[in-house]
Amino acid sequence: MKKILVVLLCLVLVIGIGLIRYLDYQNNAIVVCIDAGHGGYDTGAIAADGTYEKALTLAYAKQIGKYIEASDENIRVVYTRTSDTVSWPSNVSKDLKARVKIAKEQEADYYISIHFNSADASAYGYTAYVKSSDKASKAIYKTMAENLSQSGWEYDRGIETTTNYPLYVVDQLSIPSMLIEVGFITNENELKDLEQAIYRKTICKDIANAYISYIQKQSDD
Repeated sequence: MKKILVVLLCLVLVIGIGLIRYLDYQNNAIVVCIDAGHGGYDTGAIAADGTYEKALTLAYAKQIGKYIEASDENIRVVYTRTSDTVSWPSNVSKDLKARVKIAKEQEADYYISIHFNSADASAYGYTAYVKSSDKASKAIYKTMAENLSQSGWEYDRGIETTTNYPLYVVDQLSIPSMLIEVGFITNENELKDLEQAIYRKTICKDIANAYISYIQKQSDD
C-alpha cells in the first residue's frame, strides 16, 4: 500500500511540475502568429500548372512555425489555419476580420501573413508590406532579406508600407505585423523552385531565423 502511495505521489508531483511549466510557457512565451494566406473557399492566385496559392501558403506557414518553435522554447507559434478547412464564412470581409481576431485572442506579439505574388510571367522576387511606423517589422525584414540573399534566393524587391498599399490584416493589428509575398506563382521558373522541398526548407529557415534573432535580441536588451 505504501509503495502504491509513493508511486501516486510521484506521479502527482511529475504532473504538477509539468503543468506549472506548461502554464509558465503559455503565460510568458513570446507569441508569433503565422497566417497562411487564403484557404478554403479562397484559392488565391492560380499558377499556369494549376497550383493554388493557398496550398503553398499553408506549406510555408507550417514549416516556418516548425523552425521557430524548434529553435527557441521561449517562442510559441499559433496559426490562423493549419489545414484547408477554414473557421470563417466564405466572405472576404469576415475572412480578414477572423484572421485579425485570432491574433488578438491568442495575444500575439508578432504577426506574419504568408502570400505568393502574381503578375506577368516575367516578374519574380519577394517583397513585404508593413505599417510605416512599424520599426520592428522593418528590422525583421532587413534581416530576412539578408538571410535570403546569402542563401541565393533572388531577388529583394524591397519593402512597401501600407500607407500606399492598405492591408487589413496588417493595419488592424497594433503589434509588429508583416505580409510577405515570398515569390511569384505566375513565374514558371520561380514556381518550380518554390515547390521544391530544398528551396522551401531554405526560405522557411531564413524567414524563421529573422524572427528568432530579432526576438532574442529584444530579450537580451
